[in-house]
Amino acid sequence: MSLPAITPATPYVDISLSRVDAQQKSNLNAFFGKGRESKSTGKIIPRDWYEVEIIVDTGTTNNPVYPQGDFTAHTDDGSKFPCRTQGDNYKNLRSKEDLKILGRWIKGKLEQSGALNKFEPVTSQTLQNYGRDYIRLYKLSDSDYYLEF
Repeated sequence: MSLPAITPATPYVDISLSRVDAQQKSNLNAFFGKGRESKSTGKIIPRDWYEVEIIVDTGTTNNPVYPQGDFTAHTDDGSKFPCRTQGDNYKNLRSKEDLKILGRWIKGKLEQSGALNKFEPVTSQTLQNYGRDYIRLYKLSDSDYYLEF
């Protein structure tokens, strides 16, 4: 698929990441939260550094441009991967098959810019150093979005 050009008329919604300081063990910082418990062994499996799931506020999920369900993310650096919104009011934004894909994209950009070192929490200062505390989703179609961060 060749992507349509992003123009001033392209509808978009911004996903705020500014609540990161209040979410020190979730969202972009799931790595620092409780791991997954294996039902069969009872062992806790730590979360991967790149695992993320963005919890989106209700004001944003109510925006008609915000995706509901499965969509393909096309990114500002040429990546393409499946994403999904799920949960109450579609508030959980995540990469579809592997929670590390979206995390690699976000944290990778933060790391490349020098704003984040591996295994350090993402904070509002991290985002300030990066120069942006939101991800912009441009709606290209019901199933395709262009992500800018």
